[in-house]
Amino acid sequence: MKKGLLPCVLFIVLLASVSISHADTFWKMYWKPGKYVVEFTLEEETHISGIIEKAKEKSEGTNIRLGADRENDTEYACEQFLSISPDGTPMEPTDDIEYEDIGLYYWAVGIPDDQSISKDEAWKILLKFLIDQKLSTPEDLVHYYPLISFETGNYSGNPVWRIILECYDNAESNLPFTFCDVAIYAHDGSICGYRLIEPVG
Repeated sequence: MKKGLLPCVLFIVLLASVSISHADTFWKMYWKPGKYVVEFTLEEETHISGIIEKAKEKSEGTNIRLGADRENDTEYACEQFLSISPDGTPMEPTDDIEYEDIGLYYWAVGIPDDQSISKDEAWKILLKFLIDQKLSTPEDLVHYYPLISFETGNYSGNPVWRIILECYDNAESNLPFTFCDVAIYAHDGSICGYRLIEPVG
């Protein structure tokens, strides 16, 4: 198997398994483009940037960070996707599941265009969203690092930055979730959808 292909395959399998377990709707909450816009004050943006810098500092050298940084390279991720699916078509089992909110789910990894917000902007929007929705606190969010992909499948000309947050240190047993999956429309920066996997027990 090509170097770097295994993490990508495992990521796809994880997405598929989460999808199958939520067969009625794909997202816990879902919005059309422009419906859920996250806005920052200057103070909030500075605060969020501080959370990101702390997470980068604390996660350096961890396996989660090393794997995510490799996969977060959009050109690399697109090459890996095309090597799995040479003609660019969606693959089983994620291409034949019907959902109430987004319809028939299919995915494709692409390259951001000049209309798209940056990955860093998407990460900031994600953290502000989680804080605003009281799904996490700033203190907890420093324990997570993102796996970010540019997905072009189900989104009608407004692709998404798909962000999965994973805990990189396992130092905190009381973190609010073990897995967070959020999509942000790349062309307008609004929230598309989210779901969380909460700790067991």
